[in-house]
Amino acid sequence: MLLPVLGALLAAIIGGAIWAIIAVVTEYELGLVAWAIGGLTGYTVAILASRNTSSFHQIIAVIASLIGIVLGKFFMSSYISNDGFEGMFSNYYIQQFQENFTDFFAGKDIIFIVLAVVTSWQLPSKMSNRKAGSEQPVAAE
Repeated sequence: MLLPVLGALLAAIIGGAIWAIIAVVTEYELGLVAWAIGGLTGYTVAILASRNTSSFHQIIAVIASLIGIVLGKFFMSSYISNDGFEGMFSNYYIQQFQENFTDFFAGKDIIFIVLAVVTSWQLPSKMSNRKAGSEQPVAAE
């Protein structure tokens, strides 16, 4: 049960970092990447749970996707404030992010956050159901 949790957290960190790198390189914040973080965490949980998922796994995927999105926003804001990634984990940037947390989320962000949450919730269940459905014996005629 620990492996899906750790995997989801790792997927969230990687997803948030990739989102920040894409935003830095393109100078545009793609909300679709936030949605993809939800898919990544849901997929990771399902695979590491051997597709034997429960509502616990779905909750882990949702929490991890939200962590990944917040981390992505933090990485982006720290990069912009610091003009680079160096020193982004200093107390100053963490405090600035906490104080201005709501300023980093606009209307379009909420749409992609909802999509990420729904995807991370549904994906482990659908992958589990697909496996269960494919293993049922077919009656001979």
